[in-house]
Amino acid sequence: MAEKHHHITRIDIEPSEKYPKRHPTHGWQVRVRREGNRLSKFFADARNDGSVGALEAAIVYRDELLEGLPPPAAGPRKAWSNTGVVGLSVRDKEKGKGNTVVQLNWVGADGKRKGASYSVEKWGLRQALWNGCLRLHEERGAAGMRTEEPHVMFARAQEPFAERIQEEVEVEQAEERRITREAAAEARFNAPEAKEKREEKAFDDLTRTLFGG
Repeated sequence: MAEKHHHITRIDIEPSEKYPKRHPTHGWQVRVRREGNRLSKFFADARNDGSVGALEAAIVYRDELLEGLPPPAAGPRKAWSNTGVVGLSVRDKEKGKGNTVVQLNWVGADGKRKGASYSVEKWGLRQALWNGCLRLHEERGAAGMRTEEPHVMFARAQEPFAERIQEEVEVEQAEERRITREAAAEARFNAPEAKEKREEKAFDDLTRTLFGG
């Protein structure tokens, strides 16, 4: 990404086979970390006259935000991450195509750097983050490294994406309610009493057709 876009990430989420009713999410996310605090704000294309307008708004917000914050502390640079969990990040696999993945990296027992990713389209953002945290915990443990518990990493990793995850949860809950309603309607339709009433009505309709009434 160009230097002028530092601290800004492109977000593109589309409905998938698993979540067909997921609301499309397109925009730019500003993320800044200072003194242990993570600051984040999402700028949607739809609310800013398209991708260019959303990016411009994100740049203005980022510049104003950084101007009011102390400079970053000097020290060794850790592996890049936009989740607050070292070695775990959310990024576009192919820029502009909406193929967002949760990417993870670790050092194996053989000293070699290894990696894996989980598709947000396939798993949903929340589940993909959990998969990544669990995998990091397992791989680092297997390599004899100290590692946080998965639920601790997972809680921190969700924070920068709270709005998107909440939207995803609401879509899932709506889908669950729809399925529940349809199941209840089907159960009522197949109930013996309902079946008997339909048979009686069909018989009455046939009688009126044949003999009048």
